[in-house]
Amino acid sequence: QRTGVRATRRPTVWHGFPVSDRAPDDHHRPTADSWRWRALDEITDLVVAVDGTGTIVYGNAFATDLLGHPPEQVIGTSMADYLHPDDLVRALEVMSEIVTDSLAVPVTPAIYRLRDAAGGWHPVEINATPAIADDAGDPILVIVGRYSGDRDLQDQLLGQLTEGVPADDMVPLVPQFGRWRHPHEHYAVAWRTTAGPRDAVGSPAAVALLLDPALDHPDTPWVRATTTGEEVVVSASELPPVFGDRVGAELGGCWAVPVHDPLHGEPAIIVAWSRADGPATSVHRYSLELMSRALSLILQWRHQVIDLHAAARRDTLTGVPNRLAFFELFEVLESPSDGPGHIGVLYVDLDGFKAVNDDHGHRTGDAVLAQAAARMEAVLRPGDSLSRLGGDEFAVVCRAVTGVDEAEAVARRIVEAFAQPFEVGGLRLDVGASVGIAVRPTRDAVAGDLLHDADRALYRAKAEGRGTWRVASDDA
Repeated sequence: QRTGVRATRRPTVWHGFPVSDRAPDDHHRPTADSWRWRALDEITDLVVAVDGTGTIVYGNAFATDLLGHPPEQVIGTSMADYLHPDDLVRALEVMSEIVTDSLAVPVTPAIYRLRDAAGGWHPVEINATPAIADDAGDPILVIVGRYSGDRDLQDQLLGQLTEGVPADDMVPLVPQFGRWRHPHEHYAVAWRTTAGPRDAVGSPAAVALLLDPALDHPDTPWVRATTTGEEVVVSASELPPVFGDRVGAELGGCWAVPVHDPLHGEPAIIVAWSRADGPATSVHRYSLELMSRALSLILQWRHQVIDLHAAARRDTLTGVPNRLAFFELFEVLESPSDGPGHIGVLYVDLDGFKAVNDDHGHRTGDAVLAQAAARMEAVLRPGDSLSRLGGDEFAVVCRAVTGVDEAEAVARRIVEAFAQPFEVGGLRLDVGASVGIAVRPTRDAVAGDLLHDADRALYRAKAEGRGTWRVASDDA
């Protein structure tokens, strides 16, 4: 059952909000000196009171800190000034029911967006009750809001994950799990980016310490955490004075937490610095747990995305790139390069492979394909790339060839690699290779066109005896 007071007079309605038939004045507004309000000043939830006209008559310190509005600018203004326009009608309807006490069941909290001094919006879980009346007996609605920066940040992280934001761009959210709760403390995260280099985000002073090569030695808490894989908590007495000078505060301690990175092996590190005049180091445990879970999710997600990306571009039978990877590679190679300025494509087809499948089964044929791919990779130049296009057809991209002669030399080695029989399950199987070659200047290279030309040259090589190669430019 709801506690509190009911309106002593029938309210009128303004924009769906019940108001008294008496205009408000300062005499009837409660003050912060009242015993009714002093206890609310210490609550770390947002507490605001509005009178029957929807005018704010009280706001506690946390409300001011969260939204950034000075108290003198808030008292006497309309509650509607701080509600998101899309939430206003819903809020006024619910408040009307609360004030008139006409609801059959108590109101449960709901999310509303409140405007801060910078014009941004904070999602706040809000409930309200007419628990206090002013001196004239009119209802004063007490609004209690719980801002969860953790939930807000989790929503942002979930949104970035579903939108496909690169993992490295998500990491800056992690220190905010600590900063929103303790804005004067120093938090930082150091990790290896997807490409490999080490980076850090968070408080500038803390980031500078993590990235300072001079501090990359076993005595620092984050290096100890990296080496041992265990969290390290260091008291102020154990920290060199230089740390406090660099952070710009008299330190209370430092907490370093390693987070497993499946991509690089070396753990990422979360660091929290506590001030001597701030919360104890142990107070950071909850924030660090949330930060660790968020960072672990990002790093695990990154690793899985990379694995899935690689799997989608890898032929599972032979282990070489597949047709999709061939064309993606070409997108890179088609741009101007510093090499000799030509790209060669070798279209390779296995001779006699159909008989292997027909006579000995697909399992034997699969083993031959895997061995064939390994033989071809072994004779390529550094930087060349072998792809399986499908069936027993392969393509080789020769980067930066000087001309047809260099591409032909690669084709010759491929044909020669098939001179020895394949051995599978006690069988000795003769399988050869025919190769079609197409070479174009980089500026004129188009993957589809080169592959088409090489295919025509391959057809000619197979028609003229197999186990050889032909060049597209020789094909009349």
